[in-house]
Amino acid sequence: MMTLTVIACSVFFLLRRLIAPEVRFVTFASDYMLLGIAAAPFITGFLAFHQLFFDYRPVVILHILFGEIMLMAIPFTRLSHMLFFWLTRAHTGSEFGTCRHSRDY
Repeated sequence: MMTLTVIACSVFFLLRRLIAPEVRFVTFASDYMLLGIAAAPFITGFLAFHQLFFDYRPVVILHILFGEIMLMAIPFTRLSHMLFFWLTRAHTGSEFGTCRHSRDY
């Protein structure tokens, strides 16, 4: 169920980037690539598990390859936000939280 949720969210965000003008305006080709990099391990994992259309072994190899590509892309792309979200939340909390007038540096 979680894999289907991630795949559905990926489709939602792809359609949002294609349809919503305010999002389309700030979208670059790299954003589509990152969405594909993030969704590919889940799609190939789902296909490998259910063996609906393709043989198991090639799809598992693609699943592993896409997972490794995603892990390699984390430090060089916006995917690094998933590692440093707590820093962003702390900064936002110091700016807009109960300590609004304190320095955040």
